[in-house]
Amino acid sequence: MFRSLRRKSLRGGANKRSRKRSKKSERVSFAAKLAAFILEGLHRKPVLDGNDAHMQKEVSGAIPYLHMNIKESDVVNKFKETEKMRIGGLSNICKRKGLERSLSEVNFSCDAQSKNGVLSINKSIVDSINNRWNIRQNGRKHLKVICKYMVEQHKRGEIPKASLKWCNGGKDHVKF
Repeated sequence: MFRSLRRKSLRGGANKRSRKRSKKSERVSFAAKLAAFILEGLHRKPVLDGNDAHMQKEVSGAIPYLHMNIKESDVVNKFKETEKMRIGGLSNICKRKGLERSLSEVNFSCDAQSKNGVLSINKSIVDSINNRWNIRQNGRKHLKVICKYMVEQHKRGEIPKASLKWCNGGKDHVKF
């Protein structure tokens, strides 16, 4: 009896820690997660000198999403808007390579496979953005620099407070 109570108590503690961890990661905005995803491949310090032309493409590409505090639903909707075009393009490549002919024994369909491929990529990208925050240390490091810079821009009156929603008004930069 003592063992079962003790085991239950230990499991309860583990669950509590797990819930606490998941709540902390939930507080990170999708815009911040997306920017960390974009910035992960940047291997130099972000150039933020007030001149957009000097920024690296990754930095310049991430910043609009941050200013908008883009939501996951916005990104998913953009994927859906371009799905037909991307499916058609992939299907055309598939057909040019003659896959339906060479794989006729397994009833391969360029249209069906291309649709599944595009839908799978859409889902995989969003899942990666949401689920890989903790391992994107390089992207998070750059995000911290951008957050500090944007807070200073707001203090100087260069950008509105709304541009800082993605990082909780600048308070979140310590956890990036």
